[in-house]
Amino acid sequence: MNTFAEWAPIFEIMRKASQAVLDSYKSDFTVSSKEDATPVTSADLEANQIIMDGLREYYPEIPIISEEIQNSSIEERSSWNRFFLIDPIDGTSEFVAHQGDFTVNIALIENGLAVLGFVAVPVTGELFVGNTQESWVTPLWNKEDFQSRRLIKESWDLNQMNPESKILVSVLHFDQPTEEYVSSLGGTVLPIGSSLKFCRIADGTANYYPRLRKLHEWDIAAGHAILKGALGNVYLWKTKTELRYGSSLFETEPFEAY
Repeated sequence: MNTFAEWAPIFEIMRKASQAVLDSYKSDFTVSSKEDATPVTSADLEANQIIMDGLREYYPEIPIISEEIQNSSIEERSSWNRFFLIDPIDGTSEFVAHQGDFTVNIALIENGLAVLGFVAVPVTGELFVGNTQESWVTPLWNKEDFQSRRLIKESWDLNQMNPESKILVSVLHFDQPTEEYVSSLGGTVLPIGSSLKFCRIADGTANYYPRLRKLHEWDIAAGHAILKGALGNVYLWKTKTELRYGSSLFETEPFEAY
């Protein structure tokens, strides 16, 4: 079992990376485009370096895959039974637009499954942590901000959708097929950016997150682990098969989280 004590250094790594991101958010940062036309900022790269350096210092035996550095082949990865999967800033578009729901993410993947997750929300000062046994939200900055608490998702059945059901959609990537699908469900739609969606299901704010299009694995792995620890999960679309990690292109198939 992955206990939080075993991964204690990651708490400080998350704080350092999140502080760097928040400092950039409040001042200046540069924006450029990657080959796939998605934005990357100087804050992404700075946080990535902080996380990579920290993980290499404390866990040199565990390989790392980052959104910003993908330098291993599928053949090499086939011999790994575990690796870190990180996204220095999930919700870079939200970050650039000065919308606060972007996150810093570190996940541990073992045998294709998300088994440990850290998701920091620099603007709100929340740090979500989860493993296969439990999940918590704790202050990212000052312990006086709020009390740490155990997360257990709200009891909810996908087959009992009603107007009180809270359905999560992307703030900036709300496509027409998703809009048509969620409209057919009859629940209340809540737009939230980044991997924060999984945390909001874990903390009881929302119930359901459908994703009809592919997404990169580093966008969701940490949030997935947190939701699992809160007695939820992420399933391949319309199945009860848990989503797995380590595909050749690090892309997920459509899924639903609840």
